[in-house]
Amino acid sequence: MKETLKQWEKAAEIFSAGQEQSEFADVNKAVVRKRFSHLNGEKVLDLGCGYGYYTAYFDRIGACVTGVDGAEAMIRIAKEKYPDSEFSAADLSEPLPFDDGAFDIVFCNQVLMDIEDTDLVLHEVSRVLKDGGVFYFSIVHPAFYCGDWLKDDNGYNYAKYMSRYITPYIRQNHFWGETAHFHRPLSYYLNAAAEAGFSLVHTEEPKSYDGVTKNADLPLFFFAEYRKTMRK
Repeated sequence: MKETLKQWEKAAEIFSAGQEQSEFADVNKAVVRKRFSHLNGEKVLDLGCGYGYYTAYFDRIGACVTGVDGAEAMIRIAKEKYPDSEFSAADLSEPLPFDDGAFDIVFCNQVLMDIEDTDLVLHEVSRVLKDGGVFYFSIVHPAFYCGDWLKDDNGYNYAKYMSRYITPYIRQNHFWGETAHFHRPLSYYLNAAAEAGFSLVHTEEPKSYDGVTKNADLPLFFFAEYRKTMRK
């Protein structure tokens, strides 16, 4: 995880600037805004907050929110962009610096596929969530993300080719500099969340592509909402 954090330290500036211009980030934001349009003082943990957009968003809609990220460069950017929001650095590969049951909602956007030890993260999420609390996460869709587009004679991207899906592996992305992507099948995330004490409420696979240059019937993202199971 330490090497992964070093990669994100280097990528922080380019990543943050790119997200402000990304049509795919806009798709992601629309899904989140639809699910969370107003809150009334709920305590929210933005886990892996990056440059702080969603932390500030939850502030605006009425939450009491804390944003944490393992990359200190991300936290510096977040504090500069959103000085009225609360941010702190926390290595997600270590136990979180929060009390048991401290939060009503843990929000984790496009982070879990960038972390090697997700089992620890999920158990820490369960620990810091109140009984009945919401765990809401999104990832790039593992059934399609690492696939290569296939084009027809007109240049239309009509399908994706995948040669590996079930077996986990590490791929190096180069969108913002080199960053590690930990591919795991979708079943891994669903089972790991259940084993950490969560019950599935809802999943979503929004349309992300325009249908003109790329097939809109293939999802880029996967969203899941869970509830922490009440202890007896």
